[in-house]
Amino acid sequence: MSQASDCPIPKNVLQLFKGGLREMQLDLRQALEKAENEIRALANSAPADEVDASVLNSTKEALFARNSENRTKLRKVELALERVQNGDFGVCVTCGVAIGLKRLQALPWTSNCIECQERSEQGSPNEFTTLQPSFG
Repeated sequence: MSQASDCPIPKNVLQLFKGGLREMQLDLRQALEKAENEIRALANSAPADEVDASVLNSTKEALFARNSENRTKLRKVELALERVQNGDFGVCVTCGVAIGLKRLQALPWTSNCIECQERSEQGSPNEFTTLQPSFG
């Protein structure tokens, strides 16, 4: 699907999703900037003792983890915005069927219908992938 008229979601609803995704994008970018500033500030602070050093390292690790999660989510949001632009939003990238509205409301950045996502999480191949024979 590459034409906006083929989109399974009504235009007014699609605009609501687009607005929500843009807001998420802005929020995530601000969170990333804030985390990067906090990481820089922590890098410049000198711990007074071993306990302070341990707390500082733990705090840095938590910031890095949160920053990584936010980067991943931002990428998913940006890809969803591209799908809105291309007219593919709301269509499963794996099987091509419409993604349920409830799923999109819960996870507007999702690119898979619930069935394909469950298969992916279980590590099961889907019917659209060819299996390579294993020798050995």
